[in-house]
Amino acid sequence: MEKPWRKYARAIHRDVGYVIIALTLAYGISGLAVNHVDAWNPNYKFAQRNVDIGPVPSGSPDETARLVATKAGLDASAIRGHVFDTATDFRVFFPDGQELRVDLATGRGTAKTVTTRAVLFQVNALHLNNLKGWWTYVADLFAIAMILMALTGAVMLKGQLGISGRGKWFIAGGLAIPVAGVLYMYS
Repeated sequence: MEKPWRKYARAIHRDVGYVIIALTLAYGISGLAVNHVDAWNPNYKFAQRNVDIGPVPSGSPDETARLVATKAGLDASAIRGHVFDTATDFRVFFPDGQELRVDLATGRGTAKTVTTRAVLFQVNALHLNNLKGWWTYVADLFAIAMILMALTGAVMLKGQLGISGRGKWFIAGGLAIPVAGVLYMYS
């Protein structure tokens, strides 16, 4: 006869599992993305495009910055600064490292832009707890739910398929992976 606590373990495992599916997917996708941060930036896309706005009439540096930004299709209200590198080479700075460089005599130059990666930016912010505040409690509840999933999953089955049978070997194998990682890190 089955122990009644196994029935409860299955119910908890099933119902908590349904509740955390979306967060598990978000954390999993984000984890994959941030694991490879050395190869690419999971939060932002960087692009550079050529611009040709035509010769720029002389004016004050502030007016020139607003004019070249507008002609290049950028938001002039987001300008953070500007500088003349030479008499005609003019750079306009925007947030997040974005930049517009224009030769005022010819109107040719380049625009460097930064945009957020849809979905990845948001799930990474959740995973890394950039929101702080109330999200910390959500993340804590998720961690507790994952602990519950592990514990209830371990005791759901009985006999040869359960923790007293082959389950103990899978648990040992799963435990060996982080132990090996820690030993490697400190060797």
